[in-house]
Amino acid sequence: MKISLLLSIVLFAIAQSYAQNRSNIEFIGYMIDRGNFDEALFLIEKEFNTTANYHNDSLNYYNGWANYSLQKLEESSLRLLKVRQGSVFYSKSHFFAGYNQSHLGNYKQAKSIFSQIQTSSPTEKALQEFQLSGIFLLEGDIQQAKKYLHNTNSSIPVINRQVITLEHLAHEIEQHRPKKPWLAGAMSAVIPGSGKFYAGKKGEGVANFLGTVSFGAIAWENYRKLGLKNAKTIIFGGIFAATYVSNIYGSAMSVKIQETEYQNAIHNQILFQLHIPLRNYFE
Repeated sequence: MKISLLLSIVLFAIAQSYAQNRSNIEFIGYMIDRGNFDEALFLIEKEFNTTANYHNDSLNYYNGWANYSLQKLEESSLRLLKVRQGSVFYSKSHFFAGYNQSHLGNYKQAKSIFSQIQTSSPTEKALQEFQLSGIFLLEGDIQQAKKYLHNTNSSIPVINRQVITLEHLAHEIEQHRPKKPWLAGAMSAVIPGSGKFYAGKKGEGVANFLGTVSFGAIAWENYRKLGLKNAKTIIFGGIFAATYVSNIYGSAMSVKIQETEYQNAIHNQILFQLHIPLRNYFE
C-alpha cells in the first residue's frame, strides 16, 4: 500500500512537472511568433537549467529558430542539429541548419547535413536533392548541380518553379565568359578609354579618352613651344601622366568590380531560390 501511494505521488509530481514545462514551452513559442526573440532565448536558457525537462527537442528548435531570426546562423545551426529524429521539429530543424551553412559558405558541412537527413516523405526527399543541387551550383560545380537537379522530382509543386530557375541559372553560369581586368587595362594603355568600352561603360570610356587626349595634347604643345623644363609643361605633363595611369587602373578595376557584382548577384539568386521552398513547405 505504501509503495503504491509513493509511486502515485512520484507520478503525480512528474505529471505536474511535465505540464508546467509544456506550458512554458508554449509560451516560448508564443514569444517567438510575436518576434520577441531575445526574451524567448532568455526563457529557453532558463528552461534548460531546470532539473526535470522533457522538452529538450522543442527547446533546441525554438532556440535555433530564434537565433535564425536574429541572423545568428552558426549558433542557430548548432541548436537545430540537436533536434532528434522523432521530434515534430526534426525535418524543419535539419533543413534550416543545412541552409544556414549554405548561407555561411560552409558548403561541405551543408552537404553533409542534407545528405544525412532521414525522411520517408517524397517532398522532403525532393527538397534534399534540390538543396544539394544548389550547393554544388554555389561551389561552381555545374555538372554535379545538373545531376542533382535531374534527380529532383520537379513535379512536386513546392519546388517546381525553383528547379526551373536553378536550371536557367546553371545554364547562365555555364555560358558566362568573365571579362579580364588585365585586358581592359592593356586596351586603355593603347587607346585611352577603350578598356571602359570593354567593361560596358561607354560614357566613361568617351570621357576618359577625351580627358587623357586633351591633357596629352596640352602637355605636348607646351613642350614643343616652351621646352621640357617649363612649369606649364611639367604641370600638364604630370596631369596627363596621372590621367593616363588612372585610366588604365580604372579600366581594370571596372571589369573586376563588374565581375564581382555579377558573381554576388548569382550567389544571392541561388540562395534565394534555395530558401523559398523551405519557407513555403515548413511554414
